[in-house]
Amino acid sequence: MAGVLTRHPNMRVIVPHCGGAIPVLADRINEFMKLFVPSEKASSLDAVQQLRALYYDMAGTAFPRQVPALLQLVDPDRVLFGSDYCWTPSPLADAHIAAIDAAEPPVEGATWRSLTTANAQRLFPEA
Repeated sequence: MAGVLTRHPNMRVIVPHCGGAIPVLADRINEFMKLFVPSEKASSLDAVQQLRALYYDMAGTAFPRQVPALLQLVDPDRVLFGSDYCWTPSPLADAHIAAIDAAEPPVEGATWRSLTTANAQRLFPEA
Protein backbone atom coordinates (compact mmCIF):
# COMPACT_ATOMS: atom_id res chain seq x y z
CA MET A 1 0.00 0.00 0.00
CA ALA A 2 2.96 2.30 0.49
CA GLY A 3 4.01 1.86 -3.14
CA VAL A 4 7.39 0.25 -2.44
CA LEU A 5 7.01 -2.29 -5.24
CA THR A 6 5.94 0.43 -7.67
CA ARG A 7 8.88 2.68 -6.75
CA HIS A 8 11.33 -0.23 -7.01
CA PRO A 9 10.14 -2.30 -9.99
CA ASN A 10 13.41 -4.26 -10.27
CA MET A 11 13.39 -5.40 -6.63
CA ARG A 12 13.17 -9.18 -6.41
CA VAL A 13 11.11 -10.38 -3.45
CA ILE A 14 10.72 -14.02 -2.43
CA VAL A 15 7.71 -14.66 -0.20
CA PRO A 16 8.05 -17.80 1.93
CA HIS A 17 5.56 -20.60 2.48
CA CYS A 18 3.58 -20.11 -0.77
CA GLY A 19 2.68 -16.65 0.48
CA GLY A 20 0.68 -18.04 3.42
CA ALA A 21 -2.82 -16.60 3.07
CA ILE A 22 -1.87 -14.05 0.38
CA PRO A 23 -3.17 -16.07 -2.59
CA VAL A 24 -6.60 -16.41 -0.99
CA LEU A 25 -6.69 -12.80 0.23
CA ALA A 26 -5.18 -11.06 -2.83
CA ASP A 27 -8.49 -9.69 -4.09
CA ARG A 28 -9.43 -8.46 -0.62
CA ILE A 29 -6.03 -6.80 -0.26
CA ASN A 30 -6.62 -5.11 -3.62
CA GLU A 31 -10.05 -3.82 -2.54
CA PHE A 32 -8.73 -2.43 0.74
CA MET A 33 -5.77 -0.83 -0.99
CA LYS A 34 -8.14 1.00 -3.34
CA LEU A 35 -10.29 2.01 -0.39
CA PHE A 36 -7.52 3.34 1.87
CA VAL A 37 -4.87 4.65 -0.51
CA PRO A 38 -5.46 8.27 -1.56
CA SER A 39 -7.17 8.38 -4.95
CA GLU A 40 -4.28 10.17 -6.69
CA LYS A 41 -2.00 7.22 -5.85
CA ALA A 42 -4.55 4.40 -6.03
CA SER A 43 -5.13 4.70 -9.76
CA SER A 44 -1.61 3.41 -10.48
CA LEU A 45 -1.64 0.70 -7.81
CA ASP A 46 -3.05 -2.78 -8.28
CA ALA A 47 -2.24 -5.16 -5.43
CA VAL A 48 -2.97 -8.29 -7.43
CA GLN A 49 -0.64 -7.18 -10.21
CA GLN A 50 2.07 -6.38 -7.66
CA LEU A 51 1.62 -9.72 -5.87
CA ARG A 52 1.82 -11.56 -9.22
CA ALA A 53 5.27 -10.02 -9.75
CA LEU A 54 6.74 -11.52 -6.57
CA TYR A 55 8.36 -14.94 -6.20
CA TYR A 56 7.07 -17.55 -3.78
CA ASP A 57 8.82 -20.55 -2.26
CA MET A 58 7.19 -23.89 -1.44
CA ALA A 59 8.63 -24.26 2.07
CA GLY A 60 6.33 -26.02 4.48
CA THR A 61 3.31 -28.11 3.56
CA ALA A 62 2.86 -26.88 -0.01
CA PHE A 63 0.62 -29.74 -1.14
CA PRO A 64 -2.15 -30.58 -1.54
CA ARG A 65 -3.74 -27.12 -1.09
CA GLN A 66 -1.26 -24.24 -0.94
CA VAL A 67 0.45 -24.54 -4.33
CA PRO A 68 -2.85 -24.91 -6.23
CA ALA A 69 -4.13 -21.76 -4.48
CA LEU A 70 -0.87 -19.96 -5.26
CA LEU A 71 -1.14 -20.93 -8.94
CA GLN A 72 -4.47 -19.09 -9.03
CA LEU A 73 -2.45 -15.93 -8.34
CA VAL A 74 0.93 -16.43 -10.05
CA ASP A 75 2.33 -18.20 -13.06
CA PRO A 76 4.48 -21.30 -12.42
CA ASP A 77 7.63 -19.34 -13.29
CA ARG A 78 7.26 -17.46 -9.97
CA VAL A 79 7.42 -20.60 -7.78
CA LEU A 80 10.67 -21.73 -6.13
CA PHE A 81 11.64 -24.67 -3.97
CA GLY A 82 12.01 -23.92 -0.28
CA SER A 83 12.99 -26.39 2.44
CA ASP A 84 12.70 -24.38 5.65
CA TYR A 85 16.04 -25.85 6.63
CA CYS A 86 17.12 -25.93 9.53
CA TRP A 87 13.83 -25.58 11.37
CA THR A 88 12.08 -28.51 9.68
CA PRO A 89 13.12 -31.90 11.03
CA SER A 90 14.50 -34.32 8.41
CA PRO A 91 11.49 -36.70 8.42
CA LEU A 92 9.10 -33.81 7.79
CA ALA A 93 11.36 -32.34 5.08
CA ASP A 94 11.44 -35.77 3.43
CA ALA A 95 7.61 -35.89 3.54
CA HIS A 96 7.40 -32.42 1.96
CA ILE A 97 9.79 -33.41 -0.84
CA ALA A 98 7.83 -36.63 -1.44
CA ALA A 99 4.61 -34.59 -1.73
CA ILE A 100 6.27 -32.21 -4.21
CA ASP A 101 7.59 -35.13 -6.27
CA ALA A 102 4.14 -36.77 -6.30
CA ALA A 103 2.25 -33.61 -7.28
CA GLU A 104 1.22 -32.99 -10.87
CA PRO A 105 3.43 -30.23 -12.29
CA PRO A 106 1.65 -27.23 -13.83
CA VAL A 107 3.81 -27.32 -16.97
CA GLU A 108 3.68 -30.24 -19.37
CA GLY A 109 6.99 -32.04 -19.77
CA ALA A 110 8.40 -30.67 -16.52
CA THR A 111 8.68 -31.87 -12.96
CA TRP A 112 8.42 -29.62 -9.93
CA ARG A 113 12.16 -30.12 -9.45
CA SER A 114 13.05 -29.09 -13.00
CA LEU A 115 10.59 -26.19 -12.93
CA THR A 116 11.76 -24.73 -9.61
CA THR A 117 15.41 -25.27 -10.56
CA ALA A 118 14.94 -23.37 -13.83
CA ASN A 119 13.08 -20.60 -11.96
CA ALA A 120 15.90 -20.25 -9.43
CA GLN A 121 18.52 -20.19 -12.18
CA ARG A 122 16.66 -17.36 -13.95
CA LEU A 123 16.30 -15.44 -10.69
CA PHE A 124 19.93 -15.98 -9.64
CA PRO A 125 21.91 -16.49 -12.86
CA GLU A 126 25.17 -15.64 -11.15
CA ALA A 127 24.84 -18.42 -8.54
